[in-house]
Amino acid sequence: MTCRILILEDVPLDVELMEREISRSGIDFISETVEGEEDFVRALHEFNPDVILADHSLPSFDGLSALAIARKLCPDVPFIFVSGKIGEEFAVKALKSGATDYVLKSNFSKVPVAIRRALREVEKERELERTRRSLAESHWQLKEAQRIGKIGSWQWNFDSETLSCSDEALRILGIRKQDFGGTLHEMVSRIHPEDRESFIDSITKKEPFEGEYRVMRDESVAYVLFRAKVLYDSRGNPTSMIGIKQDITEDKNIRESLEASLREKEFLMSEIHHRVKNNLQLIISLLRLQSRYIYDEKSLEIFTECQNRVRSIALVHERFYGSRNGMAVNLSDYIEELLGELKGMCRGRDVVFRVNLAEIEVGINTAVSIGLIVNELVTNAIKHGTGDSGEIKVELESFKGSGVLMIADDGSGLPEDLDLSDPPGFGLRLVNFMLSRIKGSISAENQNGAVFRITFDLGG
Repeated sequence: MTCRILILEDVPLDVELMEREISRSGIDFISETVEGEEDFVRALHEFNPDVILADHSLPSFDGLSALAIARKLCPDVPFIFVSGKIGEEFAVKALKSGATDYVLKSNFSKVPVAIRRALREVEKERELERTRRSLAESHWQLKEAQRIGKIGSWQWNFDSETLSCSDEALRILGIRKQDFGGTLHEMVSRIHPEDRESFIDSITKKEPFEGEYRVMRDESVAYVLFRAKVLYDSRGNPTSMIGIKQDITEDKNIRESLEASLREKEFLMSEIHHRVKNNLQLIISLLRLQSRYIYDEKSLEIFTECQNRVRSIALVHERFYGSRNGMAVNLSDYIEELLGELKGMCRGRDVVFRVNLAEIEVGINTAVSIGLIVNELVTNAIKHGTGDSGEIKVELESFKGSGVLMIADDGSGLPEDLDLSDPPGFGLRLVNFMLSRIKGSISAENQNGAVFRITFDLGG
């Protein structure tokens, strides 16, 4: 890079000698020479020098005056006195006034050395200033981040027993910066009396810890999360504890509000399931009463099947009423209970149920649909797949995000011309309709009896 040198000198020969030495040293430069104050000020504005070389005494101007002007207009530009005679007193005064260096005219060869040294010092100062600005910017960003995140930092020095806190850490404690004395007691005293003993126990162990504590402010109580770890010296001795404190009052209030809302929702959902179950039980009772006045066996069978279907739905709502979250039901437990109801159809017969059900939780749509499907297929197996004795298998498992249900009997099997997509009876039509609600599919085969396999989506 070309160095721009402004020379304040009234002797052309001295200017020529200086420029010759600078050129011989290998410095790439351009220069402008001035003699008076007016030209000097103009050159500072227009020439924009990187270095100023000035004689200390000129006919109509002097070096110290030039130095004062340069310090005001371009304080970062190195100012080097080059004079034939400089006394010790003047040299001290010049350096105190802001001069970078001085060189005697009897030794012009030192001018390039002084220029290079001055430029290096300028670059170091600029780098230092950039570092200072970067640090200041980082400090500001950290301070703002702590303020926005409501996270303050602190450090407790074990040897000096002093506590340092960031501005946000003091705000969280409710302590004004000008009132903070730097003691651990000031932080401990802000902890709620009911939490204080636990906090003291955690911090005095001089071990890493994490916990939520209530902090007493002047007019309020805040919930604060403390996290800390211990720093050690090269010999492994603990030297200090460093940590953060985060004001979680707002988050805690929101969380408690959401939990209360969720509890209320769960209660309401539970009540809804309970009321629906009771209404379905009432319908079952009405169907049972009505069936006492039916003497046609076919009509009575239809009424009984309707009761079983409604009962399967009622069992779902009963399961949801007693579930942990009111949003899912254990399908294996539900099917087990449903089979217990259907076994009543086998009274007086030697029918064995072999059941193997995996633990699967599903939503209400899936539970209702699977319940009705199990009711239809097991009812058919009891009515048509077994006689006075027989075996019915019911298995449930999950595979790659889907549920797989198998229902089989050891009876005579299915008709060869059975079309599952267009079955003749209402029961299988109901099964197909339920499968369409849960993205399911059905297949059937004869294998020592009828075997049905149902695959369905577990997300419903």
